[in-house]
Amino acid sequence: MKKLLLAGLAAGAWTTCASAADLGPYTPPPPRAEPIYEPVREHNAWNWQGLYFGANAGYGWGNDNPAYYNGASGSLNPDGWYGGGQIGYNAQFNWLVLGMEADLQGADISDSTSLNSGFANVQTDIDWFSTVRGRIGYAAGSTLIYFTGGWAFADLNQSITTPSVSMSKDEIASGYTLGGGMEWKFAPNWSLKTEYLYVDLGEQTLSGPSGTYTTDTDFHTVRAGVNFHF
Repeated sequence: MKKLLLAGLAAGAWTTCASAADLGPYTPPPPRAEPIYEPVREHNAWNWQGLYFGANAGYGWGNDNPAYYNGASGSLNPDGWYGGGQIGYNAQFNWLVLGMEADLQGADISDSTSLNSGFANVQTDIDWFSTVRGRIGYAAGSTLIYFTGGWAFADLNQSITTPSVSMSKDEIASGYTLGGGMEWKFAPNWSLKTEYLYVDLGEQTLSGPSGTYTTDTDFHTVRAGVNFHF
């Protein structure tokens, strides 16, 4: 009996070894790659890429604009409030933001003064003005700091009145504008902005039988606004 039992155990062991030999050498499975998790952001508040539009309001004031008429001289300091809207597009390259913006404002920027002890009264009125500008900015988180410059034009009315003559000229005057500002995103699609612009519309001339009136028109503006970003 013992011999039979030993013979059976030996046969089982031989069969197991033979089966293992048939299976070949053991190859462990390849290591599993660990999943990579991207950080979750609530919103990309610092993404300035894309189209936007908004509204603004501000104040403008003149720059001691000289006025001359037949040897008499004085200065005009037009000032007043304005309000309007803007539309623009930004392209973002990491921290660098490049863009274009156009705006249009209705305005009440005006002044009048007397020349030659009241002999002549001159007046300047700006009923609206507009700019088309390039922008270059630095994006620091949800804040954008930028410089801007481009073309400016305005509906400019110039007039002079004397006891003997009255002359006026209503024209679309054009020039350049330079400035800068700061914009802050307080929500994924909304931002607030503050901006300064200097606007120079050049020299204007009024000529008539009684003489020639010339003046330069330039002014400073500050404004605040809100933008919606697509």
